[in-house]
Amino acid sequence: MKKLLIGLLIFLALDIAIIIFLPKLVPVEKIAAEAGRHVKQLTGRDMSFNDVNFMFWPDLGLELKNVTLSNPAWAKEKNMLSLDNANIALALMPLLKGRVEVKQFSLNAPVIYLEIGANGRQNWDFTAEKTSAPLKQEVENNTAATEETKGFDFAFDKFRISKGHLIFDDKQKKVSINVLDIDVEASLPDLKNALQMKGALTYRKKRINIALTLDKPANFLEGMASTGRINLKTEDASAKVDGLLAMQNIMLKGTVNATVVSLSRLLAWTGGGIEQKLPFEKISFAGTTALTGNNLILKDVTLALDEVQAKGNLSVNFTGKPNIFARLTLDKLNLDRFAGNEKKTKADGKKHSKQNDKWDTTPLDFSGLQAVNADLMLKTGGFSLKGINTGSSELTVQLQKGRLYFESSEATLLDGKFSSAISINAAKKVPEIAFAFNMAGVQAAPVLTTFANFKKLSGLTDAHVSVTSFGVNQKAMISNLNGKGNVVFKNGMLEGIDLDKIVKWQKSLTTTPEASAVETTAGEGKTEFVELGGTFSINNGVVNNTDLKMKSLLLQATGQGTIDLPRKYVQYRVVPVMLASSSVKDVSGLSVPVEIKGSFSNIKMKPDFASAISDIANNPEAARKTLKNIKKEGKALGKGIKKNPAKALQGLFGSGGLFGKPPSVPEATPEQQPLP
Repeated sequence: MKKLLIGLLIFLALDIAIIIFLPKLVPVEKIAAEAGRHVKQLTGRDMSFNDVNFMFWPDLGLELKNVTLSNPAWAKEKNMLSLDNANIALALMPLLKGRVEVKQFSLNAPVIYLEIGANGRQNWDFTAEKTSAPLKQEVENNTAATEETKGFDFAFDKFRISKGHLIFDDKQKKVSINVLDIDVEASLPDLKNALQMKGALTYRKKRINIALTLDKPANFLEGMASTGRINLKTEDASAKVDGLLAMQNIMLKGTVNATVVSLSRLLAWTGGGIEQKLPFEKISFAGTTALTGNNLILKDVTLALDEVQAKGNLSVNFTGKPNIFARLTLDKLNLDRFAGNEKKTKADGKKHSKQNDKWDTTPLDFSGLQAVNADLMLKTGGFSLKGINTGSSELTVQLQKGRLYFESSEATLLDGKFSSAISINAAKKVPEIAFAFNMAGVQAAPVLTTFANFKKLSGLTDAHVSVTSFGVNQKAMISNLNGKGNVVFKNGMLEGIDLDKIVKWQKSLTTTPEASAVETTAGEGKTEFVELGGTFSINNGVVNNTDLKMKSLLLQATGQGTIDLPRKYVQYRVVPVMLASSSVKDVSGLSVPVEIKGSFSNIKMKPDFASAISDIANNPEAARKTLKNIKKEGKALGKGIKKNPAKALQGLFGSGGLFGKPPSVPEATPEQQPLP
């Protein structure tokens, strides 16, 4: 960059020389020839122009038309610079006193081609041109003289570039930049005073507005730092910088205040890709900043990510895909941003209610995980997922090439403790997910309602679960779910089945239709328990359990079966046992197995009377012992079982019995009256 600015000064000096020696260089052909000779000596390049116009009052000046400056032979393009016209005007009176004061220097429609070759050569490095020894020495001498900025005794009143076009082509890094519509205006009283510049340019079809102040431009040209200020603004972002500015090494060191209106649009624009959904959209930050090459370092930064407030240290490397490194303390974080959960509209809710028997086939969108790389350590005031909130915790986020690993330390959750780990591999054509969590003393109802849409179970939960899956949509993810775990619910309630009513017989036992006809729908009745739990495994979305156990004050139950998640279908068998006493150790008594099956939206319970009849008929004394508090009903039950077991047992499970209110039945016939 320093050599490029020097080249601009050489071009300016050439124009001044033409004006000063004007009387000796008429006609135009001689002016062009003389100008070309001087440029050749200074740069080793060929310069040409088609016409020149002069002015003598009130300022001394000229206009060069159709100007070109050649490239070295190895460059791709023929010319490094071409422009429609160049205008320069010098203040006459200062010139007579030996001081060059440029009233105006303008380049109209310049096309500047900058190239770095495969071997690292730069086409703006004029000293590197091959030439004869005397000429090369002259070039070096002139260049050395040019770099002695103290030797310059000139001032810019106004410098302007209009409708410029800059092309930068780096063959080493295979990077190409095309900047259009460059409009810049600058003033420089002299190299010891501040440079003021403002303008705009178009990059990838978006306009960038720039304002720059350099307090010590001489230092800046010599490669040293100068205090200064920069204001940048686009439709997607704005930034204000105040500090030390330089062209090499640490190019910026100072304070920065920046706002990003749309991060997704900004990254798509700067990266030249398509716009992707990101966890955060609006960003603002303020802090101490250092910019070195492709690295932006922010220390003691105050950061706002949408509504999330954070403080700490942050760095971003812009070599290729943005790479973010952060150690931050922040308030509550919404993890729905990373999980791709969208806010449900009313229309979505209606659609879901109509199709609650089917899993969603809408493609999952993990494209945001491909946009950046990240290494984050976040001390949070808690986080939320689908409206479930945790207490303070420490989060670790690793995101590399579309592979996300997220881990949360133990945090409070719904009266208990919770920790989790999630990994998402979005780099593959078919995304893969792994999820593990531990919880202790957590309220089950809100968790099951939110994440499983299951509203029939409550209690405090201890659980250890680890699952994996893959798929392009929710349906595929459920179908490919595999894993295992164990769950225990304490002091809770199971809705949809009333096992406790087995010990609350009505004194008047009524008759009902044949036992095989009795069936009830889930949602009728409830069972309170002291403890309910077991272990399970998941294979291709099918949950299998063989050791379910439930304890309450009046009964115990065991169970086993499967929950087919892809089909949303339950096939389960529960065996409740009425206790002869309230002691949990005494499990002898009356049992009636219950078959639970059906789709999630229509689960039905049906008692297995055949098994119960066999047990009671063979041992009616066990039933009497268990029902000792209702002695008369127990004797009637024993006699009835001997005469007609099916009718007697139906009376036991009739209205107000185990399964709640049964279907309506016709008026009883004499043969169906209660047993004596």
